[in-house]
This record gives sequence, structure tokens and C-alpha cells, in this order.
Amino acid sequence: MQTLRDCKEDATSVLGPEPASGGTGASRASSAPGRLVLVEVCLIGCRPDGTLTYRCADGRLGGAENPDEAAARIGLLPAESPDPAVTLHSTSWRHLSDGSVVLTYVVAPDPDPGAPATPILSFELAHGPHPGRPSPERLRQDHVAAHAVRHLAHVSDVNPQVRLALSADPALSDALAGLARAPAGQLT
Repeated sequence: MQTLRDCKEDATSVLGPEPASGGTGASRASSAPGRLVLVEVCLIGCRPDGTLTYRCADGRLGGAENPDEAAARIGLLPAESPDPAVTLHSTSWRHLSDGSVVLTYVVAPDPDPGAPATPILSFELAHGPHPGRPSPERLRQDHVAAHAVRHLAHVSDVNPQVRLALSADPALSDALAGLARAPAGQLT
């Protein structure tokens, strides 16, 4: 699976090297015909003890590919006849300093439950320094996973199809049921 760094290296070969000004990459992105769009997928699982886990995969959005299709591909979901017991849901997006945009999706349950995964030890969400500046100054992968899981918990409350799909994994469904709820935009 590619990492965001790998995707940016691929982008450099397409967009050309960083300008000589030594900037953050924003100048390159603004002069490019389009922005690089990366799709990040947080694959969520649950250990037998109820601990939620995540692993992330990411890749570039293909030419005519829509983001949902890219997320399914990156999340290793079958292209034909999706599994009704697996949820794929868009959770957030963010802008990077180099001008690229990251679209984040969640997949639950993780289609490869035996793969090494990181436990989610905190559900603290990152936030900006001021209400008028919502983007966090430092965003870690565990922040992204915490947001994705809390978003998924909320969606399972309001979307019967998602609730039914998640019920196929009782441990995951129970772990999500124990999380704090808040509407999108009010997650703290």
C-alpha cells in the first residue's frame, strides 16, 4: 500500500520538482493545472477485548475515478458486488501545505482483521487554534482515526443501513455504541 509520502513523490514526477524558491509546495500546486487529490482510508477493527484498532492506506485519485471508487480500491474492497456487511463512508477532508487535498474515508470492519493494526487509545480530536481557524496545527494519524471512528459511531445511529452492516461484527458494533455522540461539526 502506498503512503502519503509515496503519493507526493509520484506527484512530483507528474507536476515537476519544487520551485527554486524553496517554498512549502503551495506555489507548485497553484501553478499546476489541478490539485493533487489523495484518498486516505482508515480501516477499523476491534480486538476481542473491545479495543478499537485502525490501520490506514492511501493513494491517488485516478483520472476519471470518483473518490468512493478510489476509497474502495485503496481499502481493498471488491469492486463488483460490495459486501453488505462492510461500511465505506467519507468522514473528512483536509488541505495540505503543498496544495494537495486529502479525502478521508472509513472502512469497517477491516477486511483483513489479521493485519497488524494500531489500537485507538484516545478519542481526543484535533482542533484548530481558534474558531476562525479550524485546521489543526499538528495532525497525527491517531487524530484522523479517532475522528473517523466517532463519525462512524454517529452515522450508525442515524443510518439504518450502516447500523445493519455493522451489526454483522458484534464486537465492533458494541465498541462503537460506547463512544460519545455528537453531530458532525460539533465533535470535541
